[in-house]
Amino acid sequence: MVYSAWTERGGMTEWRQQAASAVEAELEHARQAEEWSVLGPLRRTEDGDCVVDLRGRRVHPLDDVRISGSEGPRKGTAVPVTAEFSRGVLWLHDVGPVPSECDLVWAREVSHGHQLARLARALRDLGDAPLAERLAEGRLDPAGEDAYSTCFVPGLHFVWGPPGSGKSQVATRAAAELARRGKRVLLVTEEAVAARASLHVVDDDGERIALQRDLADLSEVEEELARLDAELRDYDHEAFLVAEQRIENAQRAAALENEFSALCERHWKLAREAAEAGETLRLAQRSHDRVAGEHARRAEARVLTTRLAKVEERLDELRERVRTRGLFHRGRKRDRRELREAEEERRRLVARIEECRQRVNTVSDDVRKLAAELEGARARAREAARAESDVRTQLELVRDELMRLSAAGLGDRDDHRYYADCLNRELPRLHAERRALRERAKHRAALRGRFQERLWWIGERGYELRMADESRRWDSAPVVVTTMSGLTHVGGTFDVVLVDDAGSARLCDVLVAVAQARETAVVFGDLVQPWPKVAPSELEELPEVRKWTLSTPFSHCGILTSSDAHAHPGCAVLPRQYRVGPAVRTIADDIGYTALVAAEDLHTEVVLLDTAGEPVERAALVRLLSSDGGAILVPSDEEVEQWREVLRDTLTVDVGTATTVTGHEFGTVVLDLTTDGWYDRVRSFISGIARARDRLYLLADLDAVRSAPAGTPLGAVNSLHLRGGLVVRRLGDVLIPRQREESTSARTATVINHVAPDGTIAG
Repeated sequence: MVYSAWTERGGMTEWRQQAASAVEAELEHARQAEEWSVLGPLRRTEDGDCVVDLRGRRVHPLDDVRISGSEGPRKGTAVPVTAEFSRGVLWLHDVGPVPSECDLVWAREVSHGHQLARLARALRDLGDAPLAERLAEGRLDPAGEDAYSTCFVPGLHFVWGPPGSGKSQVATRAAAELARRGKRVLLVTEEAVAARASLHVVDDDGERIALQRDLADLSEVEEELARLDAELRDYDHEAFLVAEQRIENAQRAAALENEFSALCERHWKLAREAAEAGETLRLAQRSHDRVAGEHARRAEARVLTTRLAKVEERLDELRERVRTRGLFHRGRKRDRRELREAEEERRRLVARIEECRQRVNTVSDDVRKLAAELEGARARAREAARAESDVRTQLELVRDELMRLSAAGLGDRDDHRYYADCLNRELPRLHAERRALRERAKHRAALRGRFQERLWWIGERGYELRMADESRRWDSAPVVVTTMSGLTHVGGTFDVVLVDDAGSARLCDVLVAVAQARETAVVFGDLVQPWPKVAPSELEELPEVRKWTLSTPFSHCGILTSSDAHAHPGCAVLPRQYRVGPAVRTIADDIGYTALVAAEDLHTEVVLLDTAGEPVERAALVRLLSSDGGAILVPSDEEVEQWREVLRDTLTVDVGTATTVTGHEFGTVVLDLTTDGWYDRVRSFISGIARARDRLYLLADLDAVRSAPAGTPLGAVNSLHLRGGLVVRRLGDVLIPRQREESTSARTATVINHVAPDGTIAG
């Protein structure tokens, strides 16, 4: 019926264009992503590991991962790293030194827009693809005896199995066997997300680490300079130096004023002593002058003695003349007169000389004493004058220095306050550190540019080599494993194409995968996975979107229930599941999904954590999951962030919606039923409860569960509760000490129900 209706609307040859148009309609509204997108902030765990938390986010295939700053890898330092995706967390290895500004993880991510563009192009470019033609027609070839053997039967087949039935194991095992038989196999599975995200840096590790260390050192200097600039933003070093000089001037002036006072007092004393010495000298000089005449008498006696000698010679000459001329010489009277005069002069001279000698002899001792006293007075006067002059000179110098300091400025209270504040905040020391750092980092901008360019080249070389190596492996590998979104990267054709996890896959995606098969294409799927969606929701009204995007391969071929799968000749069935116990099956039955057949030897404990209408202490629930690395499922993306913040340091626990949590099976699963978001997400609810292997915690208000209508997720939980098939624990019990908890668990163990051999639940 599906095939005939479709052919009436345009025929088999137009399906490629219609499917491409449906994809392009969504592409028109898709956000055009840049080459690089931010995955999230870089985090370092307590163990020193580098991670980026992607839990709750739809992870697209990652072609390249770098650590960079807010401007992106193209505009700054880009550190290439090895990346590995696990449980919603991207673990970064071989990171090495990271500059401080590199705080974000960037990726060349195959965005939704890129996927749509490649998918539309791939649909339009499809050549001869007989198996894709059959899928577009909705016609399947007869399947084999079981799911495994169907993988070896030529043609187009489906394999249906409930959650936990081992679909992925069958597909993987069949791919290995087909490769052993010489077939080239394409295995499409979401399990390849982790493998696709495992990116490795090749070569140049030694140089890369050295470059990163140099850049980290430069960043450390720049960060320190930025810190110093921030601390010194209101600091004026010149003003500090001026204040310091003014304070020093004031301190120097205070010391000089004390010195000036002391010098003044000393100068006054020395001036008085100099005056006294001068007065003493004057008195000594006066006394000396009084006897100076006596000293002159000695000189006079010497002069008179000389004159006396001449007079004696004159007398001798006159006497000789008188004797020789006789009595009758005409000049005899004159000669006698001259002789009498010379004798009189001689007498006077002798008398005066005698008088001088007597006087000199009398005052000789006094003169010597006064002369000594006068010399001493002179020496003391000179010494006093010299001392007074020296002190006066010092006094003038100090006075001049005080005038200079006063003119230069003396520190006041404001100067002292500003100076003390700067010292208390260590601003001068920080200024000196900044000046030294600036001197060391004069050429850092040029060095940074060269280092960044070289590091970028190393990352690009590793990326190109990795892409080339991946392409070579795809061309030569007997088994190529990829995701649905990575199909457009894979070239060529394959003998067999195995598509896993296609229960919720869009038909257009599966058509591209099946088109690459020459002989056999097998599509595995589960009917309870969430339906495909498009954005914006208005596109759902377009016929081509409803047919090629919103439908799955199973719905397109008329397989909507487990009964349809059992009845369809082209669909093999995996009837048994190996994960969940009877309690989970009972919840699924009440919602209308009867495909889960509980294994007799399995027991999944279901525990209702009653919040009693109180706010949830999410942190108290972390230890319930951290030991076995479980998962927390919420109905929509809005509830993810609160849980992710609680699980910030518990990276072994995944959290998200049924479509964003990677992995089919967890030891422990917590379903957050505190909101009513599950009422219109029944398929997501079934997918969530079916992922719990050992223990399923249902976080809900017991009163809300009791009042929930039948046929809803909470109604199914209430039905199980009425049958006594689950344990109810008050959420507050999680907070009690472990020893009390263990004793409480022992008491409540008696109310846990067991499964009877016939599959009924016994209390």
